[in-house]
Amino acid sequence: MHHDEYTVLQVRGKFTQDTTPAALLQGEIVSLSVDGPPRLVLDLGGVTTWDDDGVGAVIGAAKRVMTARGKLVIAATPADLMERFQRQGLDQRLKLRETVEQAANEFDVSR
Repeated sequence: MHHDEYTVLQVRGKFTQDTTPAALLQGEIVSLSVDGPPRLVLDLGGVTTWDDDGVGAVIGAAKRVMTARGKLVIAATPADLMERFQRQGLDQRLKLRETVEQAANEFDVSR
């Protein structure tokens, strides 16, 4: 879903090796048609199952966006996945917000 200042990518269902999340997510990020650095909200609210490949896909997406001098905010992370992020210290390196609306506020240009 494209907005003037940012894009929301919604991840739904299984986020596992069987669904090749890294390739799907990377393909979505590459296909974003944006002027300037990407500004992305990654909505994980619809994720039902995840594994190490799913976590790796999130990290890969963050690296790709940051390499392009963009900004990634992750929204609506399921509780068990959030616990995983916290155990790995990823909550300190990634911008995590409870809702898509809170994540979108990170891109408010009037601030």
